[in-house]
Amino acid sequence: MNAPADLIRLTQFSHGGGCGCKIAPGVLAELLRDAAPMRAFANLMVGTETGDEPLTIFASCLVDRMWPQAAVALERLAVAAGFKVGFPKEQWCCGLVAANAGEFKAGAALSGRLTAALRDSKGPIVTPSASCFGAYTMDAPDWGAEQEESVRARFRDSTRFALELLEANPRLVDPNPLSLKVAYHDSCQTLRQLGLKSEPRRLLDLAGYDVADLPDIANCCGFGGTFSLEWPRVAERLAEWKLNAIARTGCEVVASDNPGCLMHIAAAARRRHVKLRVAHVLELVAEVLR
Repeated sequence: MNAPADLIRLTQFSHGGGCGCKIAPGVLAELLRDAAPMRAFANLMVGTETGDEPLTIFASCLVDRMWPQAAVALERLAVAAGFKVGFPKEQWCCGLVAANAGEFKAGAALSGRLTAALRDSKGPIVTPSASCFGAYTMDAPDWGAEQEESVRARFRDSTRFALELLEANPRLVDPNPLSLKVAYHDSCQTLRQLGLKSEPRRLLDLAGYDVADLPDIANCCGFGGTFSLEWPRVAERLAEWKLNAIARTGCEVVASDNPGCLMHIAAAARRRHVKLRVAHVLELVAEVLR
């Protein structure tokens, strides 16, 4: 398994699309952990012993296996800002996939294991997955997860973290001289749960990009966690509508801070043979670092 399409096939099979069996999301998370090890962020991380302040990356399972370039970009930005980056290898899933499927006990167990993996980490814990940030810091107690405030309080979403870095030190980047036009997709969690709307746009603006809003700014792309697995045709139709909205902006690049959305939109673009670059907002920032 080495592509988002493979994950989609596995998850559809696990929900009864194969031989009639069903794999619990908690077990599915473990299967994903064993998938695509060569693409895992742990194998792409550069690592450095320099830096004035410690920082820990929580990649999330989707970023680690399916969109590792987002975590690579986060590492590059953190190192450029003077952080010594750590990545505890025992970390894995926050439990969101299981909880989305109604398996709250499994979600709480995964959240607890993540807490244990990050307990001895240093500095802020930054994740490039907006959904996982919200799940761990806001939702997990409702699943029955026992949290440690010393860990939870250090969690940061990558959008606000990166924006604070660039506002404090604009010279971290050499703004894109071509003023590339980028369409921005607001994920449901980022916009509604975290309340972030101007922040990702401001971040891209500081990096020199010309940001275009989508005509259907408030609409879901169709991923929705396990929604896209349980209602694949609806999810595909929503993705088609999202591609149509992106096309109306005239942009050939779309950015977001949610790996699930990125994966879903990218898969839809491939099916439709659309020339479209789908990128995490951090990837675009990292490309203009000095």
